[in-house]
Amino acid sequence: MQSEKRKTKILKTLSYKGQKIEYFLTLRDQKYIRLKLEDTNIFVSAPLTAYDWEIERLIYANIQKIQKIIDYKQKNQMFLISSKGFVKIEDQKIPAFFSEEIDKTNKMSFKIYETNEETIKRMYKKIALNYFGYFEKIIDKYKEIMDLDFKNLSIRTMKGKWGVCFPEKSKIVLNTRLIHYPKIALEYVVVHELSHLVHKNHSKDFWRHVEKYMPNYKNISEILKVNVL
Repeated sequence: MQSEKRKTKILKTLSYKGQKIEYFLTLRDQKYIRLKLEDTNIFVSAPLTAYDWEIERLIYANIQKIQKIIDYKQKNQMFLISSKGFVKIEDQKIPAFFSEEIDKTNKMSFKIYETNEETIKRMYKKIALNYFGYFEKIIDKYKEIMDLDFKNLSIRTMKGKWGVCFPEKSKIVLNTRLIHYPKIALEYVVVHELSHLVHKNHSKDFWRHVEKYMPNYKNISEILKVNVL
């Protein structure tokens, strides 16, 4: 029973500039008080004999840094898994509903699975299906402007890449996560990948080709650097 108590997280609050700051406290057999952030949550582990004022002193000493990180993450949070959650679509927070039973009539209703990882994976699969037409419309627009064509468009989540072009297969893959960003960011990736049908590598000629159809591509590409994949 003693070991179970030591692993129990207690939700506590303190006040900072009129705001309530929540943190999760775990008491353990350890020498020092430790503080860490996970997403927008504050976690503190402390010795079994630690006083509340010692714990709060550490939080207050780091509160401005904590607040900056939390504010940044909240501003750039792409989705919130909750019964009253949201998913960013074109940089706008759209209400989304995560529960064990989904509403099949609502495309922003998502099923909760055993792990967050599985829930997120399934969420993106549903988004890819529901918003395929959105991606397709933009790529159709630019393939006409650029006088290019290809046979196969695929939308799926990828790590480290916003898009991939396979010129020999006449295939382009776009990252589902682009749905979170302003449309111009998706348009940049589309122009980038379509340009690979003409220039396979990132040569000077390739970038000149991109610039021809999107003169301010350098500024637009910065939008996608806000969140690292």
